[in-house]
Amino acid sequence: MKQHHYNLLSLAVMTACYSNYAMAEKETEKPTNALQAQCLLGVPQFHGEVVKGDQTQLPVYIESDSALINQPKDATYTGDVNIQQGNRTISAEQVRVEQDGDNARYAYLQGSFDYRDNIINAKGRDATINLMSKESNLANADYQLVGRQGRGTAQNVSVTDEQRVMKNATFTSCLPNDESWSIEANEMVQHVKDEYAELWHARFKVLGVPVFYSPYLQFPIGDRRRSGLLIPNAGHSSRDGYFYSQPFYWNIAPNMDATFTPTYFSRRGWQLSPEFRYLTKLGEGKFAAEYMQKDRLPAWTEKQKSRHLLFWQHTVNFSSNWRFSADYTRVSDRRYFSDFVSNYGNSTDGYATQNFKLGYYQPNYNISIAAKRFQTFDDSGSKPYRVFPQIDFHYYKNDLVKNGDFSFFGQASYFANDSKIMPTAWRFHAEPAMNFPFANRFGSINLETKLYATQYLQKKGENSSAEDIQRNVTRVLPQFKLDLKTTLEAKRNLFDGFDQVLEPRIQYLYRPYKDQSNIGSQRQQSLGLGYDSALLQQDYFSLFNDRRYSGLDRIASANQITVGGTTRFFNNQTGSEVFNFSAGQIYYLSPSKIDNISVNSTTKRSSSLSLESNWKFHTKWNWHGSYQYDTRLNKTALANTSLQYKFKQNNLVQLNYRYASRNYIDQNLSANRYGQDIKQVGAVIGWEVTDKVGIMASHYHDIALKKPVESQLGITYNTCCWNVSLYTARRLVATPTGKSDTIRDFYYDNRFGINFELRFGNNYNSGVSKMLKRGIIPYTEAYDIN
Repeated sequence: MKQHHYNLLSLAVMTACYSNYAMAEKETEKPTNALQAQCLLGVPQFHGEVVKGDQTQLPVYIESDSALINQPKDATYTGDVNIQQGNRTISAEQVRVEQDGDNARYAYLQGSFDYRDNIINAKGRDATINLMSKESNLANADYQLVGRQGRGTAQNVSVTDEQRVMKNATFTSCLPNDESWSIEANEMVQHVKDEYAELWHARFKVLGVPVFYSPYLQFPIGDRRRSGLLIPNAGHSSRDGYFYSQPFYWNIAPNMDATFTPTYFSRRGWQLSPEFRYLTKLGEGKFAAEYMQKDRLPAWTEKQKSRHLLFWQHTVNFSSNWRFSADYTRVSDRRYFSDFVSNYGNSTDGYATQNFKLGYYQPNYNISIAAKRFQTFDDSGSKPYRVFPQIDFHYYKNDLVKNGDFSFFGQASYFANDSKIMPTAWRFHAEPAMNFPFANRFGSINLETKLYATQYLQKKGENSSAEDIQRNVTRVLPQFKLDLKTTLEAKRNLFDGFDQVLEPRIQYLYRPYKDQSNIGSQRQQSLGLGYDSALLQQDYFSLFNDRRYSGLDRIASANQITVGGTTRFFNNQTGSEVFNFSAGQIYYLSPSKIDNISVNSTTKRSSSLSLESNWKFHTKWNWHGSYQYDTRLNKTALANTSLQYKFKQNNLVQLNYRYASRNYIDQNLSANRYGQDIKQVGAVIGWEVTDKVGIMASHYHDIALKKPVESQLGITYNTCCWNVSLYTARRLVATPTGKSDTIRDFYYDNRFGINFELRFGNNYNSGVSKMLKRGIIPYTEAYDIN
């Protein structure tokens, strides 16, 4: 858990007080960009191999034009005096060395001196150095760090093994002749072993003008973290008004810390956000919360209720084979992520998860017990089921019989619902399978047999209006699957310079029909849902899945042939793949259904035709597209395409188009949020215009809604020692009181922010990659086929 938090002043002074045991950035590291190369031009580097060990125990070599030696007590060296001991070298006009036997050896530097080692270079006038310890006293010192930015002055520096005292000290990470900012203090004391420093009468200056004063500061100078204020965050939103966040960091112990962030919204009120991190023998994790006692926003009507979030993540491995994990997020209301910017969820999430799992793992089997719960944010009024306990057992045994691999999956689950009209149920499931794989250089054949055996013990809801339900339900379904794959190399290349391969695939799947209308309530059945089941979205790769539904409650009959294939083109000079195209479709030999309700049955003769392709037609250009054609309606169901130009890592342009038909939404999601098709076009630009200037711009427009979804613009300006970023966004968000999600329940939230930060020579990032991650539709890397 080696992440350090420092406020603006403490981090600056910490860098200035870089202690002798800390290592500067390696001088052998090559600059990662032009700005870093420019900034390091004025930074001294240590040349030669660094000598390890205690420098004070190494011999001392002295050269000079003349010397007056009074053995064995003292010696005076004059004219181009050069002293070398380990990594440190001292040049001076005159040096007097006094020795007290084996107890002490002092060097008195008279006049100007030049001190250099692998940590710091310093110039000044007059100094006293103990060559057998770390004690020294420097006057009128002008210092600069080695291998990294950082320079300053001190009227007097007194150094011992325990502490360093600097009088009238200054520091800046700006290059020479650049006085953009600096820090001054009357006195600074570094406590070496405890790794912290104290500062009295500190002034922070911008262009030589004092802008901040503190009579006392305390800050870290090593890896140990210290408590204190962090850099604040401020901005303005057309919905929230002006806001200001001031984090406070608490270093509780080396293995745990906490951050408390109060935020004030001028139109909403105060919000408190604590976060606690820990690393113990019982595992590692994070606990966080967000709390607003009263939301004053005029559009929010539930004034009597607090708005809050709880978050917990935890993982631990113990006793070699045991694992425990927790992932818990819960919010006070369904509009929370639409109204607040949170690190623990966003408005595109349709639900929050609350999962716990304890498992025991062995090479051939594992067993676990889990609890699952979902908090949904829609307006359907239905409440999702929670599961506890869910006991899973997996067993694997290869070559149980000749060429046959055996697997077994068993589960026992209990489902409960907060709604008293919904039934509860125990579900016991057993799923043995035998797999016979056969492969050679021509291809592979995989024969699999499987049995789904499930027993339900259901109980009617407690409400008087709850519908009757069959108490005991038994479902046994055998399954047979035959999967054939092969790879064919084209004898004749379709295009010069490229090799082509074909990867056809045919799969036959059979599973008999079993009426499952007695599993769950009629409401669940009408939506195609079970206790933990929902219809899966379809793409090319999902065509070869065994089941259309997630979970175990809805297992549709199958008598179908899936036909598909992929063709790939490779550059015959480099061997890299430059293009692929996949197509597939399911042909139903008989209707696939789970009961007699039409929405749960597939009466058409084939599934949607699924197409997917990637094309890297230039080293800097990449295209990706996918398409589904509904053969029943004879119209497009889904489509998306992305075209990207990527000049280098942070220089890119991406164009996007997304489409989902209203019929597809109704059929597959059992809800219609917009009452029309989804048609979105968008563009993202990220570009390092110069070594110092970076921009990010994005715009997404919904053609069906005839409204912009989100527009963003970010500009960042970087120098060697400071950075400023401007950010503005306009996004479509839902009203906090809308009772139905229609296009009339949306409005625009306009945000503007400015961020200023100081740089200390260890970060030369342009900031473009960070800006690309902003927004409700963040940049996603286009599929790269290399």
